[in-house]
Amino acid sequence: MNATSIVLLVGVCSFWLVVGMMFTLMGRTKKVLENMDRTLGEIRSDLSQITPVLSDTLQEMEKTGQELGQTASEIRVLTRRINSGSAASIASSTVNYLPVALTVLKAVKPLFEKMRNRS
Repeated sequence: MNATSIVLLVGVCSFWLVVGMMFTLMGRTKKVLENMDRTLGEIRSDLSQITPVLSDTLQEMEKTGQELGQTASEIRVLTRRINSGSAASIASSTVNYLPVALTVLKAVKPLFEKMRNRS
């Protein structure tokens, strides 16, 4: 064998090696693309199922926000009524009954402690 035939043999072998590698890479690329297509299809179907649920959830959140706003408004009105007229009477009755409440609490506390010690 002379040098020309060795170079030609190396070239032919290299060519077929590259062709084989290209087919292998194309096959793997095809598998990857098929898997990606399948995954995207699953994602599309999942999104089509989730979209109505998310829409309903957002509508419920909007209703809840409106109800919270209405409740806050009613609480503001109620606290204004309480603060405008009866604050002085509530404070005075609290001051009058506070010593009685503390005395009752001191009397009842040992009873609870005895019940706790029995169990």
